[in-house]
Amino acid sequence: MKLWTIATLKTDLQRTDQHSAIWRIALPMLLSNMTVPLVGLVDSAVMGHLPEPYYLAAVGLGAALFTFIVWTMGFLRMITTGLVAQAYGAEDHVAIRQWLCLSSLLGLSVAFLTLLLNPWLIDLILWWIEGSPEVESSVLAYWNTRIWGLPFSLLNAVMIGWFLGMQTARIPFWMLLIINILNVVLDLYFVLGLGMTVEGVALASVIAEAVGFAFGAYHVVRLLSQYPIAEKFKLAWHKLKRLLSLNGDLLIRTLALELVFFTIHARGAELGDEVMAINAILLNFLLLIANGLDGFANAVEALVGKAIGRNSWRDFRSSINVGGLWSLIVSVIFALVFWLFIEQFIGLITTIDSVIAASEPYHLYIIFMALVSVWSFWLDGVFIGASQIGAMRNSMLIAVLVGFVPLNFVTKSLGNHGLWLAFYAFMLLRALSSVLFLKLGIKAGAYIALDKVPLTKE
Repeated sequence: MKLWTIATLKTDLQRTDQHSAIWRIALPMLLSNMTVPLVGLVDSAVMGHLPEPYYLAAVGLGAALFTFIVWTMGFLRMITTGLVAQAYGAEDHVAIRQWLCLSSLLGLSVAFLTLLLNPWLIDLILWWIEGSPEVESSVLAYWNTRIWGLPFSLLNAVMIGWFLGMQTARIPFWMLLIINILNVVLDLYFVLGLGMTVEGVALASVIAEAVGFAFGAYHVVRLLSQYPIAEKFKLAWHKLKRLLSLNGDLLIRTLALELVFFTIHARGAELGDEVMAINAILLNFLLLIANGLDGFANAVEALVGKAIGRNSWRDFRSSINVGGLWSLIVSVIFALVFWLFIEQFIGLITTIDSVIAASEPYHLYIIFMALVSVWSFWLDGVFIGASQIGAMRNSMLIAVLVGFVPLNFVTKSLGNHGLWLAFYAFMLLRALSSVLFLKLGIKAGAYIALDKVPLTKE
């Protein structure tokens, strides 16, 4: 079975049904995902217009700390999407409910444990990252407010993953739009209207996540009514073992990724508040790119999982190739937009002259960021939809341990530039290893069981 040949690419890219299916999921997710980093950009812009740079640095770091928890628990969204998509393709309405319930219980357990350990957790974080006293006190104020939104954030992640697995992106679109627009409005009200600082930014996020949860839960109940079951529903605790196994692999992968981001923040803190603020800006742009490209990764996840549930090699292959084409096109658009408007974007975030001037040597990193990262986002979508999380874990570990960590030490004399060069090497190695693991998995028959059903079950 060949995934990439001239003949298969030509056949797949001529499938208008696959282009439509990709865009039906990707467009609403792209639009809603793009609002996620916009919240971070507004947070940074509001803080960046205050007189001291440590407000901007503190919100960037505080948001990164919270994102670390949410991204570490990213398996709640990703694993749910793959498993539910496969159940949807197989028309297993019971499993659709079981995966939703098990993932939700796991998310609540994680949130409760984090809140319980919070006093020790924040001490550990502040000990690790040595910023100025002003940054540390502001981070603490931000964190102790924002952490109360964690249960809503994790349950929202589960619901978004579930909706994508059910092949609908309309509800996650409105859900994310409500959360992020409300977050921005409350940001401006609390900080500019009421004169709050970092606590206002954090409180806005908590309220917005709670409202988004209420909206999502209502639509989960409505959608489930369209997929009735004949027998009495049972939670199927035996499936928890598979869920935990997949989640364990994804947790290792995510922790390795977060090590990279935390290193960027920690090295920035060592180099001063100004460099730390610059890195916060660059990471916000990376988040903007990631969320835009993730719209197509989300579509690939849903369609690959559905194809595996139906056991269709043809749909599996075309989902990958069509999704990859559109991911590449959008990454080129990102690069062009940043090339033309990078100075204006940075000017919107901060009015601090020293930060603007110091950021100029980093413009090229931002311009080419989409082109170097698109491949990893796209192939992660394949692995998630297929529940092949071991391949994701292995490619990430190779990229971090063979690429980022050694280069970070080798280029330390280059300061912050060495750090970002190591990041670029990390993304390239992650892409190359992902391609290798995907081809090996296909060769080993890890995706489609062709010995059990016809090649194209339509």
